[in-house]
Amino acid sequence: MFTDTRLSACIVLYQSNATVLNTVQSVMKSEEPIDLYLVDNDPAHSIASVITDSYPQVQLIQEKKNVGFGRAHNELCGRLHSRYHLILNPDVTFDPDLLGRMVEYMEAHRDIAILTPRIFFPGGKEQFVPRLQPNFLFLLSGLLENWPFFKGQRRRYTMQDAYIPGPMRVGSASGCFLLIRTQVFYKLKGFDPHFFMYMEDCDLSKRAQEYGHVVYHPDFCVTHAWNRADKRDARLFWEHVKSAVRFLNKWGW
Repeated sequence: MFTDTRLSACIVLYQSNATVLNTVQSVMKSEEPIDLYLVDNDPAHSIASVITDSYPQVQLIQEKKNVGFGRAHNELCGRLHSRYHLILNPDVTFDPDLLGRMVEYMEAHRDIAILTPRIFFPGGKEQFVPRLQPNFLFLLSGLLENWPFFKGQRRRYTMQDAYIPGPMRVGSASGCFLLIRTQVFYKLKGFDPHFFMYMEDCDLSKRAQEYGHVVYHPDFCVTHAWNRADKRDARLFWEHVKSAVRFLNKWGW
């Protein structure tokens, strides 16, 4: 059983490659003590044993099948003893002092439910992810962003042209790196399990605003090796479409 630390984190594995080792290393090198959980959605093709051999303090939860991103993270509901919980993709890295700085910021700002950082590609280019509340045009722009009209909508949705010198309230936080108050995560009962993958972070962000603000802070930075698999895989593209329709059916078109 983990001790009563301020911070916990969860990484969901699904046919994850060696990139996740860098992510785990970032977590374990953090200056902020952290309880790390892995939820493995595909134990038959897993790198989890490599991680737990190197870090036996990591707690592993193995699913019998791929239950999806949100449901896998929801395995932690009822298990956590932390004040803050980090939802983390297996391809994100960050500096050792980052998590402690973010936790201290949330300690000082009790009106924040979710804190989200500035995100960069490994080469240093900024990675613009959705920050405004999703609507029909914004979601369509994510699927058709190479079409001239939708390029502009995508820029608006991700606030690419906005001047953001300091922390600001936003409508959505990316599930690749999302720091949430554990009690808020519990009150929301985690992610909506009806989203298998895609849009579950937007839905969580929208629901979390009942309990506090979703805040983007440009001084907190992470690196995300985002491969946009849905742009190359037709099955994942349609999964993204289905999730977008499900979101709009739930919250309005």
